[in-house]
Amino acid sequence: MSPTMSRTASGLAAVCLGLGASLAATPVWADSPQGTTGTFSYTCADQVDDLSETSDMDFRVTAPAESEVGEEIEFQIQPGGHTYYYYVDGGDIISGTLAADVELGGDAAPSPTATASIEAQGAFSPDDNDTFDESTLSGTFTPTAPGEVTLAPGEVTVEVTQTPGDSTTVCSPDSATEALATVTVTGEAADAGSGDDGGSSDQGQPAASDDGVPQAVLIGGAVVGGLLVIVGLAGFGLMFFFMRRS
Repeated sequence: MSPTMSRTASGLAAVCLGLGASLAATPVWADSPQGTTGTFSYTCADQVDDLSETSDMDFRVTAPAESEVGEEIEFQIQPGGHTYYYYVDGGDIISGTLAADVELGGDAAPSPTATASIEAQGAFSPDDNDTFDESTLSGTFTPTAPGEVTLAPGEVTVEVTQTPGDSTTVCSPDSATEALATVTVTGEAADAGSGDDGGSSDQGQPAASDDGVPQAVLIGGAVVGGLLVIVGLAGFGLMFFFMRRS
């Protein structure tokens, strides 16, 4: 039994309308959020069978306009028009996960991507348009250097579970997507060599003399030399004592 993409006309229309309503609302979780929308060509491919389809997907990416080094940044990404494969005769979907990546760019980006994910709202039929609440799809990342971080839409992955088994659909952009949000990061770059993160420190290390020999080695050599002198004098004294007795 092969998964088949859910692409009923009423389903697609409802998804697009739902996204339009959510784009009109400002997220309440972000301080001074900013962002914009964009439409990009995506190919959604089933990971079980050789099934795929290309279509336009709408995105909105939202993030705070400003942040500081070391401060956790929360972003929101809302994909629209995404579809997924499922077993036609597999019954209701027991569980599901929607994950969306943002591609991070700029000199303050801490990693190439960041991911936001949500769980499906209970068991649902494949044509249930309220399966995922994209308005709650958010994730975080923490910059370690000042500068700018740009956020662009990346891959979208939908996993659903039915009685016959699991179905995974990965939607990938057909070309590079544009940044839909930018965060300006201020502050000092994090010191990778400080603290307890394995960085080196001058404390507790033996100082080196001008010729490159550590002072601890020189001191140890002097002590050994002094002991040898004392032992030598003691031996000479004993030899002289026995010579006089003889």
